[in-house]
Amino acid sequence: MNNRRPERVVVIGAGVVGTSTALALAERGLEVILIERNGEAAHETSQANGGGLTPAHSEPWNAPGLLGKLVRNLGRADAPYRLSPLALPGMGLWGLRFLANMRRERFLENARNNIRLGLYSLECLRRWRERYGMEYHQTLSGSMQVYFSRELMAEAVQFRRELLAGAAPIQPLGVDEVIDREPALAPVRPELAGAIAFPEHESGDARRFSQAAAELAVSKGATLMFGANVEAIRTDGGRLRSVATDHGEIEADACVIAAGPAAARLARPLGLRLPIYPVRGYSATFEIERGDALPTLPMLDTASRFVTLRLGERGLRIAGLADFAGDSRRIVPRRVECLLAGARRLLPELSSELVAERAELWAGLRPVTPDGLPLLGETRVPGVFVNAGHGPMGWTMACGSADLLAAQIVGSPAAIELTTFDPQR
Repeated sequence: MNNRRPERVVVIGAGVVGTSTALALAERGLEVILIERNGEAAHETSQANGGGLTPAHSEPWNAPGLLGKLVRNLGRADAPYRLSPLALPGMGLWGLRFLANMRRERFLENARNNIRLGLYSLECLRRWRERYGMEYHQTLSGSMQVYFSRELMAEAVQFRRELLAGAAPIQPLGVDEVIDREPALAPVRPELAGAIAFPEHESGDARRFSQAAAELAVSKGATLMFGANVEAIRTDGGRLRSVATDHGEIEADACVIAAGPAAARLARPLGLRLPIYPVRGYSATFEIERGDALPTLPMLDTASRFVTLRLGERGLRIAGLADFAGDSRRIVPRRVECLLAGARRLLPELSSELVAERAELWAGLRPVTPDGLPLLGETRVPGVFVNAGHGPMGWTMACGSADLLAAQIVGSPAAIELTTFDPQR
């Protein structure tokens, strides 16, 4: 990009990443136009995700050993990670790069870069929350990873300490300490081996946050275009000229593609190959009759790979699983039952309420890159930027990614060097 500060920026996508980007740019005095194909913010990947703001869990999914798990779990409906054989032809080069990044040294390097970004993002979120008094069903008292095997817990404590290297605190807890912190686990005390607490973690409703961020951006002069489809990103002389939509063409100095799984499709006509693969996840959200029986802390059940999250007085969300199955957002009943069966084992006092018929079910596509790092920064097409590919950590990384990209766009110093996250790496 040339040295001239842009005046008008189009942001494509109003999920948690796009709305955060719009707010960060509007705060810097730019004219921002936020385009969203749906009728409201956070209608797709950010609508009903797991809700955790968990920097210490920001490692990529392709940890050493995942390939064996995927192969062993082929055809199993109850597997946390599930690879559909029908999806294999569409994975191609992305799949090969995903496997290459399973090497332990590369995995650890990628994980630590993500953790650094996640920690910075949480700082940015806290600044916004304090500055604007944002409310989004937040819980600020940390999170827990729950274990039913002493051996697995000991391995996890060692791994987290090696991975974090003091960047974020962890607290191994015995069973009595776990129950003290989360009385909702008392019924499963005999099976518990302990937990790891992450006192700096937070949680909240990403949809509510996204809508609040969009409204704040508007209060600072941004324009929202809901129900508008982007038809093309147009260039002139090799640099950005305009964004064409079914509501008309918008001339712009800069454009940010923050459209999650759709980012690759939007960039392709520009000759840009964004390595993003959509991985389906599920959630079930309940209104629980006995609010006093709800867990207070966000919890990750490490055996079944799902999270529980309290939302407000009576809301409970169960979210998790990962289906490598292409770009379908179909809700598969067997996978939902897998998710809820794990939740009933963890929270038996609520088991009669944790049934699919009582839930608001959702499936969303996480935009996953081969190395697990987001795509963040300017592309080789001057004026075209990307803020996408955050995988399952979009909510955790959104505010920091927005701040860093906004700094790059206006030419001010950034807190973290973006080379690591270069969209064309």
